[in-house]
Amino acid sequence: MKILAIDDERYALQMLVETLHKVNPEAEIVAFRRASQFLEYEEKDSFDAAFLDIRIGKMSGIQVAIELKKHSPHCNIVFVTSYSEYAFAAIQMRPSGYIMKPYTEEDIRNEFDNFRYHPEQEKKHSDKLKIRTFGNFRVFGSDDTPLKFSRTISKEIFAYLIDQCGYPVTSKEIASDVLEVEDFDRPTSKKVSQYVSDLIKDIEAAGFHNVIIKQNRQIQVNKEAVDCDLYDLFAGDSAAMNSYHGEYMIDYSWAEISDSAERIKSL
Repeated sequence: MKILAIDDERYALQMLVETLHKVNPEAEIVAFRRASQFLEYEEKDSFDAAFLDIRIGKMSGIQVAIELKKHSPHCNIVFVTSYSEYAFAAIQMRPSGYIMKPYTEEDIRNEFDNFRYHPEQEKKHSDKLKIRTFGNFRVFGSDDTPLKFSRTISKEIFAYLIDQCGYPVTSKEIASDVLEVEDFDRPTSKKVSQYVSDLIKDIEAAGFHNVIIKQNRQIQVNKEAVDCDLYDLFAGDSAAMNSYHGEYMIDYSWAEISDSAERIKSL
């Protein structure tokens, strides 16, 4: 388990880290006294839990939680504070827990026992390609390592296929919606085929197979081969619902008016 701990008071942060180590000796704990340090941290997508003081300078713990959720949507957020007046604002974030200072080791242990998202359950999907569509479009392979794409356009085509939720599309539809090319001639058809072939090679090179299905001149994503927050949301998964904060595939303009985007708004 990897845990984020933030408190702007040195002694308070030291006590929090020590208590977390007592409760979970095997956990990796990343501790910061400033929100800016967290913002500069590159591995924001790797946290299982976060214990955040609500008042940490110019940027509140609630703002940190919002940013963290963009990268680690299934991270268990626990607010730790001395100020009860922040309770309502914190609860609006739907955190996993809320602790008032001074707390005890038992208080922290109780939060671990009642995490909203259990890391053990998350690992059940570790053999699948992990797709995150809320916020930016992100793809993770083994050990949550970001998947490398040989072409930026191939990644966008993959996002488009994910957005289609397993429904088959044609090269012409990809050219029109993603490449924004209306004149679907032979050269364009060859380009799309090459982009899709490169996409499949990139995914298979990462050790994942049968993610993209090409059949009868149609292309689709195999929903059973991916762990996707969008699909979990449509299936009624509460964790996915809590991880959505109003942004969907913000990298791509076509995603703003897609059927999936409209469906999300109707939930």
